[in-house]
Amino acid sequence: MSSDIAIKVSNLSKCYQTYGRPHDRLKQSIYPRFQRLAGKPPKQYFKEFWALKDVSFEIKKGETVGIIGRNGSGKSTLLQMICGTLNPTSGSIQTNGRIAALLELGSGFNPEFTGRENVYMNATVLGLSREETDARFDDIVAFADIGDFIEQPVKTYSSGMFVRLAFSVMVHVDADILVVDEALAVGDAFFTQKCMIQIKKLMDSGVTLLFVSHDSNAVKALCSNAVLLDHGELTCIGDTNKVVEAYYGNFIKKQQASFVSSDVGITSYDQEEIDNASLINSELFQNRAKFQRLRNGKADFMNVQLLNESGQEIQQVDFRQPVVLRMAFRANFALPLLGLAYHIRDKNGFDLVYSDTGIDRCPIINTQAGEQYVITWRFNMTLNEGVYTIAAMLSIPLDLNIGQVEVCDFVPIAVQVKVGRGDSLPIYGAVYWNNKVTCRLIEAKPPVAARVEVIKK
Repeated sequence: MSSDIAIKVSNLSKCYQTYGRPHDRLKQSIYPRFQRLAGKPPKQYFKEFWALKDVSFEIKKGETVGIIGRNGSGKSTLLQMICGTLNPTSGSIQTNGRIAALLELGSGFNPEFTGRENVYMNATVLGLSREETDARFDDIVAFADIGDFIEQPVKTYSSGMFVRLAFSVMVHVDADILVVDEALAVGDAFFTQKCMIQIKKLMDSGVTLLFVSHDSNAVKALCSNAVLLDHGELTCIGDTNKVVEAYYGNFIKKQQASFVSSDVGITSYDQEEIDNASLINSELFQNRAKFQRLRNGKADFMNVQLLNESGQEIQQVDFRQPVVLRMAFRANFALPLLGLAYHIRDKNGFDLVYSDTGIDRCPIINTQAGEQYVITWRFNMTLNEGVYTIAAMLSIPLDLNIGQVEVCDFVPIAVQVKVGRGDSLPIYGAVYWNNKVTCRLIEAKPPVAARVEVIKK
């Protein structure tokens, strides 16, 4: 394995034997032996379940890679084999450097031991000497912030305290490779943010990170590349944005029984029916929208544009400049309710701004087949300097309380725009919002001369 590779996975597979009845397990342990002695082919009393099947990839040193996929896709199985706590059925794993892992809650800790004893035990397993652990112990306890519970058995800990201590040990052992599973989701919001800051510091120092989360924004924020698993198979690997959109697309396809290919139900548009000339010439939009676009044929975007106040399409704006986001769409069927939404994303694909017609109380109701609509959002562009994309979605709301919709048309890259500072001072955040600022004097100080007189007395 090359010296610049941290993890190399080659044709990795893991198969489990599942039994329909308890006594089938006993049969499997006894009968095949007698069948072989009798010269008969052995009968199989179990079914094979492949948690992973022929997975291969490489991760370079210092790279941050997200592992995403639905429950049961093989993410935890893959991490356990990389960490060496689970043996593969076939294939191989090579790692280069010390691995520290935070996997499922409870792994690596003895519930009967105190927090102190578990810190020393885990540090020893990860390759630290007693003296090295002594030097780090106070920092570990301070980061975990569990107080006197460090001297209590961990079986008395809450799940949040458990994660605090486990994570604190992991980030203080000078590991070359960090493996973080969904366990962080158990902690409180403050501690999770604290962990993310610590992980970013370790990433900046050159540590390799393998990160598993169902939070696509967290994956986008931390990871430069990602791996998508589906039923144990690697279906997509590469740039995080590309993989996350593929994951989202697979989810939509499986959740919507009505989903059909993008070539079905898509009709051409009669340009004479549209008055606005800029909406007619939508070839640029259609080309831009091809990237991982999802459609089911019930309604489609004809165009999405970002305009200035004069109605001119723009690709560059200044901070605080008023803009218009305009979407033109067509209903291909009679639909009782439609909703539109937009996401403004930074260069890493992280969602910074979101709105939809439900939030803005502007639903589109009772559309008829062939009808065309234009909807506009007006706002001031108060994003920090940088390049952004705007994703557009057209959907049928099902249950907005839980975000359940039927996606009619989703365009991950509908608009690209560069935001400049203009004549504004720099802002030290991703987004600025309008404030009403007031200042009033609540206590007047005496004049300087009067204060000097008081001091003399």
